Amino acid sequence: MEFHVEDHPDPLDIEVLEAQIRREASAAMGLGDEVDLAIFVRDAGRVVAGISGWTWGDCCELQSLWVEPSLRGRGLATRLIAAAEAEAAARGCSQTLHFTYAFQAWALYERNGYELVGRVEDFPSGTDVLWYRKRLNPPKSRPSRERSRSEKPSENTAALMTDPNPEAGRRPGG
Repeated sequence: MEFHVEDHPDPLDIEVLEAQIRREASAAMGLGDEVDLAIFVRDAGRVVAGISGWTWGDCCELQSLWVEPSLRGRGLATRLIAAAEAEAAARGCSQTLHFTYAFQAWALYERNGYELVGRVEDFPSGTDVLWYRKRLNPPKSRPSRERSRSEKPSENTAALMTDPNPEAGRRPGG
């Protein structure tokens, strides 16, 4: 056997690793498979904002949140977080976790009820890596199945993203 260091690995090779880890974790925990969660804001078909992550069992990890710079300060990030939380709760999740850096939007998470649960200083040098968690209130009965990728978001999620008065109730900087 040989070790091969690759600066630009084939994404399919990375997927082999991730698929095996997910398969083994699902088998060990009996919580079913991970299900992707992604919500996008589009303008003329182009993604201008979005949030993505996954759900597994009763947990949700939100991995990426981005809003085009020209659209920041309009409450899109807050509404995306709320929509992702609503979808996670609809899937039976009791908590959500988000990873970010100290130079990014840490205040956004704290304004939205997230608590700092982990920090590694100087990762990378000059900033800290942060983990935020928020407890959710999932429905009393767990859904009978995870929604397939082709199904539409729940009514609650869709309502959050199509609010005709997006500035109502907006928190400063959200």
